[in-house]
Amino acid sequence: MKKHFKGISEEQAKSPIYRFTTIDRVCQLFVRRKNILVSPCKWDDPFENMLSRLIVQQGDGQNFKHPLRNRVYAQCWTLTEETDATWRIYVPSGNGVRMKTTVFKLHKSLWDARGAQAKQACYIGKVGYKTEEEIEELFSDKTWILNHLFGSGPDGPVDSLLFKRMAFQPEHEIRLIFLDFFYEGKNNLFEYKINPSDIILDITFDPRVDDSVYETYSSILRQVGYNGKITKSTLYRVPDVKVSV
Repeated sequence: MKKHFKGISEEQAKSPIYRFTTIDRVCQLFVRRKNILVSPCKWDDPFENMLSRLIVQQGDGQNFKHPLRNRVYAQCWTLTEETDATWRIYVPSGNGVRMKTTVFKLHKSLWDARGAQAKQACYIGKVGYKTEEEIEELFSDKTWILNHLFGSGPDGPVDSLLFKRMAFQPEHEIRLIFLDFFYEGKNNLFEYKINPSDIILDITFDPRVDDSVYETYSSILRQVGYNGKITKSTLYRVPDVKVSV
């Protein structure tokens, strides 16, 4: 399984990672008990997943497209525990929730769900950050392109999802990646069954969420079976200051 952890050491696999999303999506996760990965084609950054967009003209004049070009799915987490920016960037509406797990637990959830297919299909990796010039240089390197299209098996499309431009470095991303060899994804989404309580170590509500909303949804999460720690972020809490005069 070690080779399926890209840029992540055995010790780093124990590290906590976080996903910032909306309250509704977290409730959906616990009710449906399915984790959802998305196709990179739904991401905004045009530099994402460039390998899948490549069309290579072979010596015989035929065009080659990577067979997995439209069958790669991913889910983005972060190593950043909490900042004002993470809440506002990932959940601008203010109705956010942060879930915590570890690199190993997240990958194991996908690995266990896929059975015999896991060795070829299930990866997790740490995103590296490059300048635009470095990325353009990679995709101008014929040897690199041919190795990733023809010579590195499933590692090619996986590696191509593990770098972004320097502008995104504050995200400190970890990505769970699935290669869909059997056309199981639908509408640019891939789902797999999980027990969320086995994966999610704790849940923290957005500091902007009203206390009544926090209490209501905490109760709902308990009703759907979550018995882990539930808190509300204290990021914006005004400290009690006492001055003796």
